[in-house]
Amino acid sequence: MKPNILIVDDDEAITQQLFWTLSDEYDVVTANDLASAVRRACVYEPVVSLLDLHLPPVLDTPEVGLRVLEYLKRHLPASKVLVMTSARDLRTACDAAGADGFLAKPFDTEQLLATVRRMVPPELDMI
Repeated sequence: MKPNILIVDDDEAITQQLFWTLSDEYDVVTANDLASAVRRACVYEPVVSLLDLHLPPVLDTPEVGLRVLEYLKRHLPASKVLVMTSARDLRTACDAAGADGFLAKPFDTEQLLATVRRMVPPELDMI
């Protein structure tokens, strides 16, 4: 059984690209807003969540993304959260909210894969 990964991003093209990049090694589930992220996190209990901060309905601030991050860390404390954003100035806020990693967009696919592999607990890594 492959480890579960949750991708939370409102950009469908990015979500699909990440899905196909990760789906060989992981069971990937996607969400595009706060409500779907919470539902899927509760059901699938991902070992790693990839989170974009700018989510509907408030796309011009990181408010919704930070709420998702806080929810994930509070309800799934063993799960790792990798924040993906082009807003590099938000790193301190992400760290304070419990982020386990930070990737600045745009990022290299190999960098993403290496980061996710490091975050998956060794006992769950089926590679």
